[in-house]
Amino acid sequence: MDTLQPYILPLKGLGTGYHQITFAVDNEFFAAFPDSPVQQAQVELSLELDKRPNLLVLDFSYSGWVAEKCDRCLAQIQLPIEGANQLLVKFGEEEENNEDEDVVYIPVETAVWSVAQFAYEYILLGIPMIKSCEDANTTCDEEMLSYLEGNESGGEESHNPLRDALKNWKQPEN
Repeated sequence: MDTLQPYILPLKGLGTGYHQITFAVDNEFFAAFPDSPVQQAQVELSLELDKRPNLLVLDFSYSGWVAEKCDRCLAQIQLPIEGANQLLVKFGEEEENNEDEDVVYIPVETAVWSVAQFAYEYILLGIPMIKSCEDANTTCDEEMLSYLEGNESGGEESHNPLRDALKNWKQPEN
């Protein structure tokens, strides 16, 4: 079975009005996207779909965690994420001056349409740029932090001539 099959919406058989769909986004989902930066995750994605005669309003909301590395100590953490995005899908030809990235145009005769790519992108956009153990309610690896600060020999500071030269460097004044 195709991993992304559950994300295909049957537009022709879908009645007008509100529809609620819940997806369990996990490792298999992210593996379906080549070069995905996320390898492990457990995210619950809720899609509220409002079908109108010439328009679909898709409200995505998600919460869960993705496996990341702490930017400070490089420890593997389960980084909590959550977010919400809205996507408008209009039936018909794309307008010439459409610069709104939250509006997608599909042909009127479209019978099925996949939301997998949008779910993937929205979850990736929900991952913070700076990832730290504090965000995952854990503490950084003190041994690694000590090593990165140059105290790798048990308390006595090692001297690196390049680092020492940079410490004394001053920005020239204009």
